[in-house]
Amino acid sequence: MRITAQDYIILAIIDAMETSVEGDQFKRLHKFDFRLRDTNSYIEFSRKDGKPIETKDAFWLGYVSREYI
Repeated sequence: MRITAQDYIILAIIDAMETSVEGDQFKRLHKFDFRLRDTNSYIEFSRKDGKPIETKDAFWLGYVSREYI
């Protein structure tokens, strides 16, 4: 799953994963890579076990991240 957004949104998602309980749980199941650029900044997630990312996982990531944006 790839999210393309402005730098401050990508950084907020990372902050949410570092500082919230729910974000920490997401981080335990998923690995991520990100690039910050003037344009086309992104963060990309994949599950550590190789399975597809579930819809509920994406929902909870968005729910937790919204508090940081």
